[in-house]
Amino acid sequence: MIVSDFRHLNHTVSPAATELSEAWQRSLSRLGDYTAMVVRALNLRPQAAALYRQTDRHLLVRLTLPGEHVILRVAPEDDLSAHVTFLRGLAAGGLPGARLIQRDLSKAFVPFAYTLESFVAGKTAADLDDDHLLHSIARQAGRALRRLHRQSMPGFGRPTISGRWPRLSWRHVLIAIGQRLAGLPTPQLIFSPEEVQALQAVLHDPRLDCPSPVLMHGNFGPHAVRCTVGGQHVHLEALEEPGWFVSGDGLFDLAFGLRAHLPAAWREGLYEGYCSAGALSVAESE
Repeated sequence: MIVSDFRHLNHTVSPAATELSEAWQRSLSRLGDYTAMVVRALNLRPQAAALYRQTDRHLLVRLTLPGEHVILRVAPEDDLSAHVTFLRGLAAGGLPGARLIQRDLSKAFVPFAYTLESFVAGKTAADLDDDHLLHSIARQAGRALRRLHRQSMPGFGRPTISGRWPRLSWRHVLIAIGQRLAGLPTPQLIFSPEEVQALQAVLHDPRLDCPSPVLMHGNFGPHAVRCTVGGQHVHLEALEEPGWFVSGDGLFDLAFGLRAHLPAAWREGLYEGYCSAGALSVAESE
């Protein structure tokens, strides 16, 4: 039976939910209405529709079509330019990831950018509680990440929806990443004045210079690796949920994926996999 009524996707948003922006409140409260508009525009014939997942920046609706599932990704505030760039890069490099089926970043038809993507089954590596499996999937992810970083990019940061790249340096992007992770006044609350000064010195260290940007994930970790498990074997299905910035120094991804709070099995496997195609140079190791 073909679904034509999507009102079950509409969410009641409390007036007290002041932490949600107007764009998020609108997208949640009318998610079913907007889904119906996109479904009709793309001439889809779904047999079922459900809210699959909500991320920090997107709403994912799973549509069940005859023979396959697809994901409608709704971005209340993100223009999805970086996300689309990342998916295209995965496809160009033959790397595992969702297939981009359709996109509309204009916000002309509905008040948000959206994509239609293939559905990738499985769980994230963050959901694995077996060290052997976690080490194995981390090795696979590390090899895929190294291949990702072989793709040259025309600029640093993220493109506009028209595909143009701003003239930014890698240092500008690094500072912007830091501001997104911990904007003011967080650094002053966490670090002493001496530590803040040391951090600024690190950001201006010439060793951080990156003359040639490459495709990167920008928010790499176990949560960004989708896999399937069968017994004592695990298989990498997709790299997913890239960060706000997707072009720069690939070593940022490696460093971000090796953060101290992540499980040792993950960190060891990731480093082994990343270096399996060749050891890091002395400059890269520094």
